[in-house]
Order: sequence, then C-alpha cells, then structure tokens
Amino acid sequence: MPRPRFARLDPERRRQILETAAAEFSEHGFRHASLNHVIGALDLSKGVFYYYFDSKADLFNAVVDLVWDLLVPSRNFDLATLDAASYWPRVESLLGVNLALFRAHPWLTGISRMLLNPPVGTGIDKAMAEKLALGHAWMEALIRRGQELGVVRCDVPIEWLLAVLAGADQAGDRWMLDHWQDLSAGQREDMSRQIFNVWQRIAEPAPCGGGIAR
Repeated sequence: MPRPRFARLDPERRRQILETAAAEFSEHGFRHASLNHVIGALDLSKGVFYYYFDSKADLFNAVVDLVWDLLVPSRNFDLATLDAASYWPRVESLLGVNLALFRAHPWLTGISRMLLNPPVGTGIDKAMAEKLALGHAWMEALIRRGQELGVVRCDVPIEWLLAVLAGADQAGDRWMLDHWQDLSAGQREDMSRQIFNVWQRIAEPAPCGGGIAR
C-alpha cells in the first residue's frame, strides 16, 4: 500500500498520480508497465516517487483501490431503502452509472480485465482477490435483500444461486471488456441491457411455498 505521506498529498495530485498510473497499467499490463513512463508523465523524480510508494505493486494496489472507490455501488446504494417496486429498476440503474464511468475513464477497461485475470506471482493478486471478495459479499447482500422483498427467487439454495449469478456476471463482464473497442456507445448500452436482462431472469422469483429452505 502507499506510504502514509501519500495520503497527505493534495487530493487532486493524488488522483492525478493514480490516474496516470492506471492509464499505463491499462495499456501495458502490470508486468510491462513502466514506472519510468509514469514518473516522467508526472514530472516526478524517482526519489519523490519512492517517497510515496515502495514498489510498482504498491502503486498498482493503490490504483485498484481507486477503481474500487469508483465502481463499488454500496457507497451510494443503500439496500435498506429498496422496496419491491424499486428493487430491479434501481439495480438496473447501476448499468448507466458504470457505463458513464467507463466513458469518463477509458483506462477502466484495461484495469477491469486485470481484475478478472490477475497476474499471479506479482504481489498484486491477493489485493485484487480481496476486492473481488468484497464485490461478491455485496452481491450476496443484494440478493438476500431481494429475497426479503419477494423479488428474487428462493426456491433453490442461496449458495447455488449466488454461484450461478456470479458466473453470469463475470461472463457478461468478460464479453463486454473483450469487445469494448468494437462496439459503439449505443451498442455497449444495448448489450449491457441484454446481459442484465439475462441476469435478472435467472434471479427472478419462482413460487416460494415449500421447496428448499434458505
């Protein structure tokens, strides 16, 4: 992780450093990203860089934290405020939020690919696995809230349902990231909506009288 003195930087400068690094990692991957390119683009010396970070892995982990802060829905999405009528429309609205973020920050595509396929043996796979685990925990809370409201199926074991939904979610993410450059903005929106509709149909309720208990 960054050294504490990095947190004392001006917020705009911190963001500039992380976004410059994110663009380099996104274009070249972790192994081939050049710290010299990042340092030069920021007009830093190596001494100043190592004043903030111990290694390239520390810098990348800070970038992952930035990505998480941008994409995590829990910050502005209070599950307790959902009701049966608003549940699916509000979940679907996250699509628009995320698409806008990817338009605003093109480097998100490359970093997201690495989150789905973390390079092993680099010192960063553990940090990315932790973020993915937090994402799965949020999805579980979302699905359990939907079951409470009667808008998510409860006729199958929740562990199985979560595994299927997580698999469908990752498959959709991988497809979108793999084809991102080939799609227009409108096609991205249409395909995101179709992927979400499939995900929703998997999760929507079947009769809950009897069956397997949660």
